[in-house]
Amino acid sequence: MAEIRSITVNKDEIIVNLRVSKSEYEIIPKNIDNIILLPSDDKSLSNSLTTGKLGNSNRIMLPKKILSRYNIKTLEKKVPAKVFRINDEVFLLIKLKKSKFGIPTFEE
Repeated sequence: MAEIRSITVNKDEIIVNLRVSKSEYEIIPKNIDNIILLPSDDKSLSNSLTTGKLGNSNRIMLPKKILSRYNIKTLEKKVPAKVFRINDEVFLLIKLKKSKFGIPTFEE
């Protein structure tokens, strides 16, 4: 797991110095943008999901309580996701909702 070595807070930016394992670094060899830092301790991962298999489908199911807690009214039919293996742990990252900020879109 990555470890924060130092944090420098300036007026308009925060600079974070990290120590990462080789397996973590292999995930991001050329990506310098769109990197997310998330804590992975038991206290931070507070939502509990029941896992299971549904035949041959690629499906993730979420409880209504979690969706309403984060004001997600509908789920996209296809969402980007990836499974990461870091050392002996496996993580699933799913983007449930895209940001609507930026270039305005007009609908009928």
